[in-house]
Amino acid sequence: MMKTLNRRAALAAVYAERYVLSLVYLYFAWVEFHKLWLIWLGPASNSGPVALEAARHVIALMLNFFVGLLLFLGRRAEVPPQTRKDILIPLATSFFNLTYNATPWFPAWLRTSLCSTDWQTPLTAIGLFLGLAGPAVAIWAVLYLGRSFGVFVVVRKVVLDGPYQRVRHPIYLGYLCMLAGLVLVNFSAAYFILVSIHIALLLYRAHLEEVRLSEHSTEYREYMKRTGFIFPRLRRPALDQPERGPASGLR
Repeated sequence: MMKTLNRRAALAAVYAERYVLSLVYLYFAWVEFHKLWLIWLGPASNSGPVALEAARHVIALMLNFFVGLLLFLGRRAEVPPQTRKDILIPLATSFFNLTYNATPWFPAWLRTSLCSTDWQTPLTAIGLFLGLAGPAVAIWAVLYLGRSFGVFVVVRKVVLDGPYQRVRHPIYLGYLCMLAGLVLVNFSAAYFILVSIHIALLLYRAHLEEVRLSEHSTEYREYMKRTGFIFPRLRRPALDQPERGPASGLR
């Protein structure tokens, strides 16, 4: 059983999330802005690939900027992280995307595309669409989550508006779309392996959050009965709207 964090360690994690992780995400936003600036200064081109690349950087800039800003302005946690898993799993999930930069060092047979030439163009088109739609969904959810947003597994005020009326983790829904797009664009064994690990971390982090919320909120347990985990339910049970209770971090 994972050892419970002492009060000093839990408070240190809360302050690190606000004053360190917020700056990390704002730095990521600055990096995306710098890439956009280089595209702007580059040779004039109206080609689709350049416009698409610029759109991807705009969405990534917005997502990282809002995440950094909301981490800095976030509400005080009603219940701070309780175990090391509440900190380490969210960190691993949040920064796992950095591992994709290591794919050039993978063996050639892992990097080779697994689809035929005829399928590469349509799969790339679908993948690029998901790569734009996924972050857009995540931004939509982040804006509704507002100051209840966080990275670590903590308990804050619940949000039931917008996408949260139908899905408990719409931010992760956006990430799943983005990861599916990443696989379709590359379609190699390397990306299938990395994306599978990334999705497993996302789902496990969401599970930790729901365990923590269920421990502290009867209302959240009722909310779980009428909403989908990652994807919306086709049918919603006829239950009364629950009152707002505590909520947790990145959803």
